[in-house]
Amino acid sequence: MLFSSMVRIVSRYMKGDRFMTLDVSSKLKERKERIERVLTGKKPDRVPFMPSFHYFPARYIGVSYADYSSDYKLYSKAVITVYRDFDFDLAGLALPGAGMTLPLNFIFTKWYPDLASTIFTIARPFHDILRDKYTRWPGKELPPNAPAQFIGGKFMDAEEYNELAKNPIEFISKKIIPRAYEALKDPASPESYGALIKFGIEVARFKGVLMELMTKLREIGYPTYPSGFGYAPLDFIADHLRHITHTLTDLYRYPNKVRRALDALTPLIVKWSKATVSLPPGTLEVFDIKIPLAFIPLHLNEMIPPKFFREFYWEPLKKVVIELVNAGAIPWIFYEGDFTPFLEYILELPKGKTIAYFERTNLKKAREVLGDHAIIMGGISPAHCIHGTPEKVFNEACKLLSDVKEPGGFIFAGSGVSGIPDETKPENLRALIEAVKKCGTY
Repeated sequence: MLFSSMVRIVSRYMKGDRFMTLDVSSKLKERKERIERVLTGKKPDRVPFMPSFHYFPARYIGVSYADYSSDYKLYSKAVITVYRDFDFDLAGLALPGAGMTLPLNFIFTKWYPDLASTIFTIARPFHDILRDKYTRWPGKELPPNAPAQFIGGKFMDAEEYNELAKNPIEFISKKIIPRAYEALKDPASPESYGALIKFGIEVARFKGVLMELMTKLREIGYPTYPSGFGYAPLDFIADHLRHITHTLTDLYRYPNKVRRALDALTPLIVKWSKATVSLPPGTLEVFDIKIPLAFIPLHLNEMIPPKFFREFYWEPLKKVVIELVNAGAIPWIFYEGDFTPFLEYILELPKGKTIAYFERTNLKKAREVLGDHAIIMGGISPAHCIHGTPEKVFNEACKLLSDVKEPGGFIFAGSGVSGIPDETKPENLRALIEAVKKCGTY
């Protein structure tokens, strides 16, 4: 026994980087197989832990939210440090801010779908260039350590629904974008042309940062996967055109106008969403996991009155989801708030083809209703992550896993709100990881 241990130590010392390469390769293979089995309806060795982050990495390495949101090197360093110091199974979303350019993505759908699928801007430099009115940022409109906010806005009057329905892309191009982006308020001006050029340069720069980050994560043993994006059509109206308050009121006052707008918008949102997961030939080979995910965060689902839910919210969203499934992607749907009243609607989606990521829905109830119809994703209360002790966190995570891990098809997210809350104690995050390893086995 002693001899074999000495051999392993000497072998490790002599092989140096080669040993580390073999270790990383083994870890990469193990993690890849674990998540792939869940995505393809097979039972893995244990539940995979796929976290998402906003500002936890910034707090972890001791930098301000403002710097993390605007300095790509700091952002990348922080994310890599977290994934190196903690043992997860997959690198989930790590967002340094709030997305704000969706109307720009949208208008490119008709003529330049390749551009529409690559513009996903979640860092402050894009806000600085376009001066959008959708978001507020740390170090700009907010204090240096306040999280970025998506506040939306009312950029369309109720009387303009007919224009939107008649030609959505033209209406958004000519009316909404000049109203929502200060730098583009005069589309024919030198300022507007300059802003768009600077914006394009920044998109390419940020894309390079994300590609480099993906490579570095792979080098430390985290499998990479292609990811697209989707949108609930009514959320698009609420977030980018009419604001949540006015959109909900419109359902009572102008249902026919909203209905016609949704009929016009939904096919375009389908086209845009599919473009985000339609990769050029050969691109898929770059990824370890070759199943594209399409993240769809829902916003109005908890707020919309039940009598309007199916027609105005669910049916348009279902069309987007089914088209993404038909395109070979797995829609990764974030059911914000408490989705309990509408759980049975998920049974209408293709079986085993979507990830149901719940924020505040009781996961035990979700498992009872859904069974193995959808891959379930979620975690414990964020309050435990922030204020609890490691022992409490461990016990809560183990209880949750006992309740929902069977019959398979479960992904642990940490907590239901943003995966890993910004204020999570590092020792509590380690307790979550330990719980998954000990209580998440099959």
